[in-house]
Amino acid sequence: MTTSGRAVGSLAAIVGGAVGLVGLAACGGSAPPPQSPAGPSSDTQSLASDTPPPKSEPPASPELKAGIKAFDAGSFADARASLEIAVKKAPGNYEAQYDLGLACEKLGDLPAAETAYKAAIAAKPDFDTASTELSAIYTVAGRNDEAIAVARAGLAKSPSNAGLHENLAVALAGKGDQDGATAEFSQAVKLSSGDAMLHLTFAHWLNTWHVRGAAPHLDAARDLAGSDLAMVASIGHEYRMAGEFDSCVKTFDHAVQIKDGGEVRTERALCKLGLKDEKGTLDDLQAAVAKEPGYAPAHYYLAGRLAKNKKFKDAAAEYGKYLEIEPNGSLARQATERQKAAQDAAKKK
Repeated sequence: MTTSGRAVGSLAAIVGGAVGLVGLAACGGSAPPPQSPAGPSSDTQSLASDTPPPKSEPPASPELKAGIKAFDAGSFADARASLEIAVKKAPGNYEAQYDLGLACEKLGDLPAAETAYKAAIAAKPDFDTASTELSAIYTVAGRNDEAIAVARAGLAKSPSNAGLHENLAVALAGKGDQDGATAEFSQAVKLSSGDAMLHLTFAHWLNTWHVRGAAPHLDAARDLAGSDLAMVASIGHEYRMAGEFDSCVKTFDHAVQIKDGGEVRTERALCKLGLKDEKGTLDDLQAAVAKEPGYAPAHYYLAGRLAKNKKFKDAAAEYGKYLEIEPNGSLARQATERQKAAQDAAKKK
């Protein structure tokens, strides 16, 4: 019934929260979207390993078994209830504490998860999976000093844990230590080259620092992403941030094939704009508003292309549609100003 042999997901929520597919609504951010809490990669992933536990590991109590069964069934509240009994009876059972942390994360109770992971580490200081989860919680919360302390303590005992290197890298990046973060990201990639999210996260920070070198990591992430729409769109967005517009368009071609919609069409249009493909840009934006009329940024960017083509009346109408949908959106001020300019230009025609 051990969980320590199970791989732990890497940190994906990088700096603050991303919206939708990598914050495409703003079309100016570059943070990849947050993934599920570290631990199970899906609600159905088993907490239990098929490998018999080593003799040194704590025995699985009936409550721990019940908690694992409930977790695997997606009943996280029931899992938490059983696991709380398990740790009350045996506070030193690090497996039960760790599993309780996972259940609390699934329920969104991060303070309780933090307490459980701390207890697991206190009971077993070399329990690197718990250190990975705890440092991830701290990093996502912007508690970078605490994340650094936990990650470094974990790495002192488990230097080959890629997740700890990644979490340490993100925390160092959050504190402005570019060199330290780069070194930790590079070490994480050496240890886990097949992790698409790790490559994407590293590429995101290289773009944030305006440092060349994102493209190879985005290429690797793209090859690993398969048909994960959010991942593919995030990769495409980072290609655009890196100025790799041809790769950006090709990546969003794939995203559109997975699931067509206003957001991916709008992002592909901006990639085509980077290639100075005016017709392709306009075609995608017109398709975006047709397929998803409620997606406000498509109206905003379509208005801009219409204004460039001196179709000022139509441009003013599209700016108006943006403002109807998102009157307080991130582009509202620009839309208001540009709508007035388009209206004034239309009157002069």
